[in-house]
Amino acid sequence: MKVADIPVRPSPDPAGIAPQSTPIRFGWNPRLALIVAAVVTALLGIQTLLVAVGSGDVIPLPVRVLVAVAGAVVIPGIPIVVMLRIPGRALAASLAVSVSMAATLLSAHFAMVLAWWHPVLVQMLIVLGSLALCAGAAGTLPRECAFPARATQRLTVMTRERAGSLTALAVSVALFVAAARTLDYRAAGHFGIITEVGPFYIVGLALVCSTIAVALTRTRVDHVVMAVASLVLVTYTTMLVPAATGQTSVPTAFVHRGFIATLAESGVLPDAVDARFSWAAFFSAGAQMLVASGLPDAGVFLAGASLVFGGLLLFPLYAIAIVVTGRARSAWLAVVLYQLFNWYQQDYFAPQAVALILYATVIATLLWQLRRAPLPATAPGLWGFVRTAPRRTPGLVPGFGTARTTALGAVLLLLIGANTVTHQITPILTIIALACFAIVGATRYRTLWLAAGLIFAAWFSYGATDFWMGHLKFLIAEIGQVGNAVERGVGNRLSGDPTYQSMQYLRIAASAGFALVAFAGWLLSRRRRPWPAAGLVAGAPFSLVALQSYGGEMIIRCFVLASPMLAPFAAIAVVKTVAFARRLLTSPPRVPAGSTSRRPAVIAGALALIVVSLVLTTNRGLNTSFEMSTTEMVEVTDRLIAKVPPDSKIMPFSHAPHAVGPRRILDPEGPILLFVDSYSCIDDLARCALARGPEYMLVTRQGTGMMRLQYGLSEEYIDSQIARIRNSGFYVSIFDHDGTIVLRRTDAPDLDLGVS
Repeated sequence: MKVADIPVRPSPDPAGIAPQSTPIRFGWNPRLALIVAAVVTALLGIQTLLVAVGSGDVIPLPVRVLVAVAGAVVIPGIPIVVMLRIPGRALAASLAVSVSMAATLLSAHFAMVLAWWHPVLVQMLIVLGSLALCAGAAGTLPRECAFPARATQRLTVMTRERAGSLTALAVSVALFVAAARTLDYRAAGHFGIITEVGPFYIVGLALVCSTIAVALTRTRVDHVVMAVASLVLVTYTTMLVPAATGQTSVPTAFVHRGFIATLAESGVLPDAVDARFSWAAFFSAGAQMLVASGLPDAGVFLAGASLVFGGLLLFPLYAIAIVVTGRARSAWLAVVLYQLFNWYQQDYFAPQAVALILYATVIATLLWQLRRAPLPATAPGLWGFVRTAPRRTPGLVPGFGTARTTALGAVLLLLIGANTVTHQITPILTIIALACFAIVGATRYRTLWLAAGLIFAAWFSYGATDFWMGHLKFLIAEIGQVGNAVERGVGNRLSGDPTYQSMQYLRIAASAGFALVAFAGWLLSRRRRPWPAAGLVAGAPFSLVALQSYGGEMIIRCFVLASPMLAPFAAIAVVKTVAFARRLLTSPPRVPAGSTSRRPAVIAGALALIVVSLVLTTNRGLNTSFEMSTTEMVEVTDRLIAKVPPDSKIMPFSHAPHAVGPRRILDPEGPILLFVDSYSCIDDLARCALARGPEYMLVTRQGTGMMRLQYGLSEEYIDSQIARIRNSGFYVSIFDHDGTIVLRRTDAPDLDLGVS
């Protein structure tokens, strides 16, 4: 039965309260969820109180980090979702996570904006509010709650097949740990990390892919196995280098660490420092978590951020895919495909990762309503659809009255507001996507796009003045410059080392192929109810190219934001193609499902997944040589920035993201960084550095890797330039180990940076 053909029950009473004789139906256990929320709330409250009295250190640091993160993604979202009585597991979890993050983002940021920076007090207010909501939500639950008995039993019973699959996944995790411990990340070159992954990684990845192939070809998909397998796949695709180095593989995360440390120390948003402070809710929330939980530094979040954000994104991904595809098997395939083409590395410790979860949750909620609610028919023909679709309004979701539907709309508005103060471009996409739903008459919230636009306009006008003040004309001039955005996003990346440049085409081919397959899937699903709305939303991110280049990042961000909608359509195309191939290759009578005929499908599926996974490992790890950080690199840079005399000049070779922090931002006598910022400087590094004469020079493996691959400089050239500086007699080495070198001008004060 198609989703569009599912019969609907009569609408409930206008108050949104079901008759007492009818049990409230949940796809999950609300009482257990409230217990989890209450426990997390209590732990966070105890931890916050201990920090307030100066005794936070009695709790081990890893436990404090875990409690702080759990509080940010669990409360107060769970009790709010329980009161809304969201039936689906994936959508309920997605809303719970997003509402919790939105509460932390908004409370922390407006405390910062309103100059009322009391992170411990604000955290305690969230704790008390969550306790009250848990009590209120428990009071709203009727004595009788109906659960899908068969589905619940399938989730809780340990069958032989499930035990075997989970054992295989456990072995793959052990192999991943072994692969990370033996990874020679320092040897990564212009081919990236793929040449160094080793047999442990290959065998473990093959085991994960085989488990997924087996699960997807069974008669009934095991949700537990697929959920665990998806999380293990996220681990394999995002965590190899961080697990090996102990640090994040995306250097920009250290810039965000510095921003958060600055806000935690000052309690105010700095003026005219960085445009990202105009959308600083992520940094404000991070600062609040640091202070209220007694954490030393945001660096504790960096290494595992991709796993956390990737795991949380699984909820809205599945919630979107189950509506678009209509089948659990295809929905899980969409989740897997999303991971296998997610080479963009935007799931690190950054506002974009949070904004994507919030955006995907809004889209998932609207699609769920579209799937469940009665939808008036449109006039026949294309012109009839264009003429009548914008005027139609879907009915109420069965079991949801006007009151709860309005409350859910208010929750979506909360998420939109949090997104608006967190990220620059995702709120614009949210407005466009909401307008797409309204244009085709696919939502009851017909003016939600207008409300989102007003919120964005208000914040842009009054809260983001640092971003546009003084250069508004340049922002306006970029509108419509599609060629410029494409050139900066694609053309400028095809430079530097010839082999590295050629490898960029593999990335382009992966993204283009993914989009083309998704487009084919969209064409093949045109009879489904979500088809027009989902298709418009999938294409909406690419309209952002006409607005600005986003510093050369807009093309990548378009694919990042479109992928949650592209993946379900790609899954439909894959399923249709496989079904067509089986019809061609299989002669009737058809062999029953579950027989030995599954073996060719499992083998073919596993091989396909392994190949695509290795391509992803190649694409995602291509920049490892100039993006990976080591603990020593981070610590030496931190000591250098902290110990140099006032107004000292430091010249890093290439970029220095680890150097961003409170002293550089807040201290008027802080160190001044002189970057390699021109081709004339690159052509003669030694002459350029000696002419500038900084008190200190910082050379890292990260910086030299960028100069080799992105600027095409040879390792011999870089080494010769450093040798020229040393032999000049003006500089001496005060630290030299594992690719990290600090040079001191002979008349500058000596510094103790650790053992060389």
